[in-house]
Amino acid sequence: MIRSILLTVLLTAPIALAQTTSTTNKAPEAEINLAPSKSATPKRLKINLSIANTNDLKVREGDKVTRGQVIADRDGERSRLNRERRETLLSIAKIEQSPVPQLRISPPIREIPLASFAIEEAAIQQAELKFSQSQRNYQSTLSNDPFITARANVDFAKAAIEQAYREVELQQKKIEAIAQVKGIPPEMLEHETEKLKEVRSNWEKRQAEYKFREAEYKQVQQGRTESINALKEAVESARAELEIAQARLRAAKESQNQKEYEYQIAIARRNEEANQSAITISQQNLDREFKLSQLKERISSIDDRLSSIAVVRSPFAGSIKRIKVESQSDNSLKVTISLITD
Repeated sequence: MIRSILLTVLLTAPIALAQTTSTTNKAPEAEINLAPSKSATPKRLKINLSIANTNDLKVREGDKVTRGQVIADRDGERSRLNRERRETLLSIAKIEQSPVPQLRISPPIREIPLASFAIEEAAIQQAELKFSQSQRNYQSTLSNDPFITARANVDFAKAAIEQAYREVELQQKKIEAIAQVKGIPPEMLEHETEKLKEVRSNWEKRQAEYKFREAEYKQVQQGRTESINALKEAVESARAELEIAQARLRAAKESQNQKEYEYQIAIARRNEEANQSAITISQQNLDREFKLSQLKERISSIDDRLSSIAVVRSPFAGSIKRIKVESQSDNSLKVTISLITD
């Protein structure tokens, strides 16, 4: 009854397989193939095994066995290791067939053409010439004042009026004086009266000439004002054109400086990207080699474990007297098989 309970427990405990014999505490896991002479055959033999689970036992108590018959085999673990080995080989093949990361060389950035400000500088020279000419014209107009002649003509006409008026007054007084003298011939009075008419006519002419000179002066004054204003506007226009030309040159230089700055930034960014890409590619290659190394080490480990899995065979013909579980260490069961030889 106790043996049945123990076997039931063993059937539900999957653990790693190893084997030992009664002659040592823990013998290497290799196929047992004892071939003693008939005179050295014992009547009773204890075989110590390390198994993963009871399915690894190929015999039961009371079974008859022949010499060389398999009594224990960790075929479940062997199948699992072979499956793991195939999967690992597939992983290795997948990595080796995948393309090796290579550094991609980006096309070079086009260099900025040499800056030329000839057009802007020529425009500035032309604007400076125009500005200087307009200033000279303005200064020349100010220095050549036509007011002097026009004003002098007005003053001369005014003086002529006053002189003519004095002549008229003198002639009138003369006539009045002659009229008071008795015995003056009438011809003299008539003569003086005619002379008064002449000086009065001359006075009227002088008045007309004064009005003409004054109108001429006003016209000259108005024309000069318009001319000066036009010259001022020409100077201001030329100055504005010069400032615009200078501003365009500054803008062209600032634009060139901005392009050069952006070009240097692009070069620095491209170098940084290239360095980062090289680091990434190097890291990917290192990871690839590391994974391959790990997988190959796993294959080596699996091969070692496969080679350590032994098929335990009975060294003698006989019957299985007893199967006893001695102890459990982690996931390994220590089992003793008692063989009664024939």
